[in-house]
Amino acid sequence: MNNTENKTKSLKLMISIVVSIWVLSGLLIYFGLDTWDQRGTFGDLFGAVNSLFSGLAFAGLMYTIFLTQQDLEIQRKEVYENRKQLIKSAKAQQKSEKALAEQVEQMKIASRLDALKTLIGYYNLQIANINNTKEVIEKAKQKRKLTIQEIEELIDRIDDDVLE
Repeated sequence: MNNTENKTKSLKLMISIVVSIWVLSGLLIYFGLDTWDQRGTFGDLFGAVNSLFSGLAFAGLMYTIFLTQQDLEIQRKEVYENRKQLIKSAKAQQKSEKALAEQVEQMKIASRLDALKTLIGYYNLQIANINNTKEVIEKAKQKRKLTIQEIEELIDRIDDDVLE
């Protein structure tokens, strides 16, 4: 903000100086020369100076266009680099998302295996309990067998996923 204020103050000062010199020169010519013919002849002497300032203004305009062109080229390069970084970031995010999905799937399988292990422990307790009837023990053995088969299927699925 300070830099912009300084530039604005400098521009206002330069404009004030130029306008002051212009007004002062007009007053000096008007009061320093007696007739309009003398004033006109004196003014014609500065035609070359007028051309010089016009040429300098045109050169300043061309220089400004050149600087603007350089700034635009720098901005194009920065936009290109930003695009490359965004593409890299998007790819990394996709990889992270895929890894997270795989991790969630593995956690589901681990939770399922843990639950099945708990069921097997429960069925083993029923089988080992001598107070249970033969029918309850047989039913617990069948359920334990089915649970073991389900564990084997999960393990086979995990092996297949690892091999892929």
